Amino acid sequence: MSFITDKQTIDDLNIFAKSGSDSIYHIFNKTYTQGAAALLDELFRNPLSDEKLINERVAILRYFQESKLAFPLQGNRFEEAERYLANTEPRSRLSNQGFSMADFQAAAQSVTALVEILKGLKAFMQDLQPKVAGNPYGAAVEKVLDLLSSRALELVFTDHGKGKISSGKIVEYDNILRFQQHDLLEKILQHIYHLDVYCSIAKVAEERGYNFATALKRDANRLDLQGLYHPLLHKPVANSLTMTPDSNIVFLTGANMGGKSTFMKSLSIAMYLAHLGFPIAAKNMEFSVCDGMYTTINLPDNLAMGASHFYAEVLRVKKVAVALGEGKNLFVVFDELFRGTNVKDAYEGTIAIMEAFASKPHSLFVISTHIMEAGKVLQQKCSNMIFRYLPTRMENGKPVYTYTLKEGITDDRHGMIIINNEAILELISHEKQTRKIQSNFNADKQTADDLNLQGKFKQQSIYSLFNHLQTRGGEKELEGMFARPLTTPELINKRSSVFAFFQQHQVIFPVIRSQVESMEDYLSGGAGAALPAVAWSIFAKKLKQVLFHDAELLQLQAGQSVTIEVLQSFRDFFKELSGKGNVSVYQKELDHAAQIFKDRRLEDILNAPDEQLSLKQLIRNDYVIRHAMMTQMEILLKLIYELDVFVGIAAVAAEQGFVYAEALPAEQMLLDMEGFRHPGLKNGISNSLHLTADRNVLFLTGANMAGKSTFMKSMGIAVYLAHMGFPVAAKRMRFSVKDGLFSSINVSDNLDMGYSHFYAEVLRTKTVAQAVNESLNLYVLFDELFKGTNVKDAYDATLAVTQAFAENRNSFFVISTHIIEVGEALGKACQNVQFSFLPTVMKDGVPTYPYTLAAGITSDRQGMIIIENEKIVDLIRN
Repeated sequence: MSFITDKQTIDDLNIFAKSGSDSIYHIFNKTYTQGAAALLDELFRNPLSDEKLINERVAILRYFQESKLAFPLQGNRFEEAERYLANTEPRSRLSNQGFSMADFQAAAQSVTALVEILKGLKAFMQDLQPKVAGNPYGAAVEKVLDLLSSRALELVFTDHGKGKISSGKIVEYDNILRFQQHDLLEKILQHIYHLDVYCSIAKVAEERGYNFATALKRDANRLDLQGLYHPLLHKPVANSLTMTPDSNIVFLTGANMGGKSTFMKSLSIAMYLAHLGFPIAAKNMEFSVCDGMYTTINLPDNLAMGASHFYAEVLRVKKVAVALGEGKNLFVVFDELFRGTNVKDAYEGTIAIMEAFASKPHSLFVISTHIMEAGKVLQQKCSNMIFRYLPTRMENGKPVYTYTLKEGITDDRHGMIIINNEAILELISHEKQTRKIQSNFNADKQTADDLNLQGKFKQQSIYSLFNHLQTRGGEKELEGMFARPLTTPELINKRSSVFAFFQQHQVIFPVIRSQVESMEDYLSGGAGAALPAVAWSIFAKKLKQVLFHDAELLQLQAGQSVTIEVLQSFRDFFKELSGKGNVSVYQKELDHAAQIFKDRRLEDILNAPDEQLSLKQLIRNDYVIRHAMMTQMEILLKLIYELDVFVGIAAVAAEQGFVYAEALPAEQMLLDMEGFRHPGLKNGISNSLHLTADRNVLFLTGANMAGKSTFMKSMGIAVYLAHMGFPVAAKRMRFSVKDGLFSSINVSDNLDMGYSHFYAEVLRTKTVAQAVNESLNLYVLFDELFKGTNVKDAYDATLAVTQAFAENRNSFFVISTHIIEVGEALGKACQNVQFSFLPTVMKDGVPTYPYTLAAGITSDRQGMIIIENEKIVDLIRN
């Protein structure tokens, strides 16, 4: 039976490398061969769920560690041997006639390398055989020796002395190794890869001081971990934990940055590695084998599925509930259960789900939360639940974290201390720095990821929505526009007017992609050469064609022919375009093109009769197009790429019903959006928004799944596209041009930097605060400000930061929260805050969502209804 897990768990634990960070796989991959690296990857993706198989692997790896066995073969010879064995084309046999001396020498080197590998392996296994007689690896050694003792390989192991293998033997060995016994060699290689993997893992265990866990039977339902720490941290703090059928649920609390997420990742990584039979970062571990494991630590929302962060959490719990209901024994970790909802629903949901988990004594659960009040209720209800926390002590007014588990429930609350230590409120409120002139629109990676803006191959990215272009150069132009939005109203409105012109006249790109690519390939050979050099080059190609049937000249003729066809098409296209109405917005580009096409040299070529070209004509055309007019051709290609973008974007705007926003100077302080929606949703609900200097802060509330995140993403995407001069998904839009856009929608923790989820939120807020302090005019979107902390700190911090932001009248802020009580306090303290919410309508006891903005502050709380509608508790207790 296979071990159950999923991508969310793999990503949570960083089993495989994320961009810019190490991974658990990377720790253990000290292999010498590519085949072993691939095998290690496969092992990592397939943990074991049988205690006998796990303990057998442990016994093998422990022997390798204790024996300090090093990989006995030369790893640098394997790539050569593997490449050689992969070539099974019959015509490449050395026994065939017609191979070159270079082919023979390459094959000879590969054969020699392979023979050395086989002999070295045989000697190593023969020496190892008596030493592993009582170890599970002994069976593998016997298999390897049996394979190496095959009659088919007798000739290979014949003693040839110290000299080189003769040419005749090379041919004979080639036939045996690469063709006759190819399957046998593949089996031997697989054993070598296993040997390489075992040596690699054992070496890591020895160097890092890792230890092997002992697997217990599934029904024992125990976990005993001593001296556990995170393998990727430089100076980790060790912890211990024991779980039994009478204490199979851990209720974990602790202040922000106290180490909860790191502890849960450490624990989960140890369980994952233990089910692989690999060594773990701990002094000792005994564990009952599970059917699978699920972790939920960094869970994003899923706009494509219409899932808010809270609903994504609900679906995650439901997935675990289904497996538990099927009788699976699982190891389950939830970091901050239901952090994406209001306090009341999070409180009730946490109690309901953990009480249901308590009815499953054959699984292990570790659940962290900031809802400490839920712990007091669960202490009374669940006898098999244990309570642990990570304490914080105050030194000189600053929190110090011990990262050491203690028994009980925390009462630490230091969120505002952390915010004050980062001087966020001072950055926002104090005297601003001298304003810097911004040449580029500022939108960082977090914002680009939140809004899914860029990425040619990224699923449902905004870039891919607009990328229906015909040229590679056009795609690069589009990428450049996405990377560098504009910062002046004049340039933005001018670009929009060009798009509108092409949309108005329904312009179609005059050639197909393959034609432009052929033209690009042809022009790429240009070098500004003189006519004699061009003539000599083409004469040489003609000579090779006659003597050797070489195809270079034919390729040149074909490339030139297609290039002339493309140039003729664009000459006619630009001429026709110049007669269109409102063409003045594109007149400068048309003038550039006309000047190039009026060149007498090019005119002669494009007006020549359509007939077979003589060699003289071919030379003259090649000289003019690729050499004499090389600069003009580069200009023309640039115009073609830009034209591709204009035509493509205009077509998308027409098809999708998008409009062009009107850009206004920053000092006008206006954001007026009517009927805007998310461009990536087919049936997206539209909304309207009106922000001014007198109402430049939008305080947004609403129940889970009501559409707050989608609303904020829709607004952010529209603002970004508008600064590009691109069409937006709206009926009408006028906006003041700003220096940048910052969003904070899906902020995750960062273990590499030692950041908890809350501290990552704090640092994100500090980034925006610094930009505000630099007097930048901004659009700022914060979805669920400070959701990674306890209720009191979240209330205090949300109120303080929002109030500080509201003092800045040169930027627009949209801040959503579940802590609706903050709204009442803001209403009394600030005159420039606009309050809106996304309502929920109950129909037959089921919440429905109109996704339409309304004025005021919500009072909706339907989190528990959603949990009940998904029948999660029933599924768990099934």
